[in-house]
Amino acid sequence: MRNRNIKINVFLNEDENKILNEKVKRSGLNKSEFFRKIILDYQLKEKPDEKFYEILSQLRGMATNLNQMARTYNKYQGYMREDKINPLLNQIQNFILALQEVYLIPQKEKNVSGW
Repeated sequence: MRNRNIKINVFLNEDENKILNEKVKRSGLNKSEFFRKIILDYQLKEKPDEKFYEILSQLRGMATNLNQMARTYNKYQGYMREDKINPLLNQIQNFILALQEVYLIPQKEKNVSGW
């Protein structure tokens, strides 16, 4: 049985509808979910771009590798070959640089207005 049985109609003008649709799209929610979150005092945020999810996946992979190395280190009472550690350290450093480039280093905006 449906938990929500009250339907609400809302009238908007063209501009309001355009703004609503843009915000709903940026949130990654459908309109019903969007309104419920707002009503329940959630502070909505834009859905991250695809690059964010790629970076998150890379971070998970590095964490898995690091965990496996820690297990090996513990298994052999502190012995770890440098040729196993250095590639991961380089990968982590490159990851940090890529993360900074995407989310911290200012980028010039593309000129949309034609100026």
